[in-house]
Amino acid sequence: MDDERCRAERFLARGRLERTPRRVADRDAVLDHIAARVLAPGEWADEREVTARVAEVADDPVRVRRDLVEAGLLGRRGDGSVYWRERVTPHDDEPGARERPAEPWFP
Repeated sequence: MDDERCRAERFLARGRLERTPRRVADRDAVLDHIAARVLAPGEWADEREVTARVAEVADDPVRVRRDLVEAGLLGRRGDGSVYWRERVTPHDDEPGARERPAEPWFP
């Protein structure tokens, strides 16, 4: 397990984010960790699906979804109807990370 994984997981309680870390570097590490569990690189999903997936790992899924977009980890259409992963993270190869879909859905 590398340092990034350790740093992110120490802020999770039973695998869930209950409070966002105050330090920017810690917050970024946690968001990278969550992004890997919400959408795989190259995967697209609608707002309802993204929110449901974030709710599996965070107590405030709407805020965390917004944080993921603001951090540049998720992109979204202007109307918020579709989301996608913007970049890979150090956590994409961890157990629990979303796997790339066999057949990507492109809206």
